[in-house]
Amino acid sequence: MVYLLKYEWHKFIRTKKNWLAFLLILCSFIGYVSFNGYQNHVYKEAKTEQFSKARQNAMYDITNMANYQFLAKKEKDKQYYGNAIEYFKRLYSCANDLYRDYSTSAVSLDDLMQWNDLLIEGKTKKYTIISYTTHSLDYLKKTQKEYRYLKKNHIPIKHSPYVCTTSNLAVNLSNYYLGAVLLILYFLLIFDIFKEFDQGVYKILFTSKYDTLKIILTKVVFSIFLLIGFIGLIVLLFGVNTLIFGMGNTQYSFSVGNHIYMESKILMYIIFITIAMSLFLIGVYTLISCLFKSTTTSLVITITLYLMVNLFSQNLHKINYFIGFLNVDMFSMLQQNKIFTICIMNIVVLIVCVILSILLLKKRDLIVTGD
Repeated sequence: MVYLLKYEWHKFIRTKKNWLAFLLILCSFIGYVSFNGYQNHVYKEAKTEQFSKARQNAMYDITNMANYQFLAKKEKDKQYYGNAIEYFKRLYSCANDLYRDYSTSAVSLDDLMQWNDLLIEGKTKKYTIISYTTHSLDYLKKTQKEYRYLKKNHIPIKHSPYVCTTSNLAVNLSNYYLGAVLLILYFLLIFDIFKEFDQGVYKILFTSKYDTLKIILTKVVFSIFLLIGFIGLIVLLFGVNTLIFGMGNTQYSFSVGNHIYMESKILMYIIFITIAMSLFLIGVYTLISCLFKSTTTSLVITITLYLMVNLFSQNLHKINYFIGFLNVDMFSMLQQNKIFTICIMNIVVLIVCVILSILLLKKRDLIVTGD
């Protein structure tokens, strides 16, 4: 099996396409970091504009409520509008503080908590605050729960989710569109694993002194080694990014149901799911390659199947917690404790695909003819 691994390695490093794939990975990462930097600039401008408008709207509402109070006949109405004026004055003051915070990139957790509390109060008292937020009351309460957790545990808040720190990049990388790009790049690396099918010499390989089991297992193991190397390269790139932009805040919290999950734990789960999904796809690619005996056809079918199922996964919600081929909602899986279940299911699928691939390539079906 060692000789077969060496054979796969030499075949891999002598292919120019693989070096091109590595170059694409590097360029993709640089482009990703650059895009994140642009997003950070846009985010800061958008937030500054948001609270600038909030100040203007609050001042308008204060004036408007004062007119209503002046025109009100009943004492009860005068009291209501008086309370509303005090509310919008506090809203104006907080919006002004947040405008200053985002302008100077020094966002205060206390200001954010105060703003969120004011929005909750406005929705509870049924003040007209549509121009300040489109979020539901439940969302605001969930956000406030996260803010309180951060404050209680003395965890610094992230000024922007797009700053090019390693923490922010890693979280944004979990977006399944970016994940699809990475998986496609990875499949470009393992494209030549079954190159023998295209060259027409696979019968010679599969009828050699090595049995089919060893040959298939070698190709699967080498694919897993490439997966480890691929992840190692991504980690190395993130390490370089850390030296340039810093690690960032890895302790940011997410409220899922009645539980708070740290960002570092979410990232750990994302890594588990990524590896599990990759093992699933390695198994599927191996099976399809042995079935169609064409690397190009196998690659196109595997990637197309992956992208199509991701596209329609919303309609397959009853099974998408168990099959890593589908785009799953991380937070839903956390709520239903499906993280390790989906990892085990993907490993089982890999084993089944390998067994089926071996059965498809029995030696009695691979007799070399005289031509």
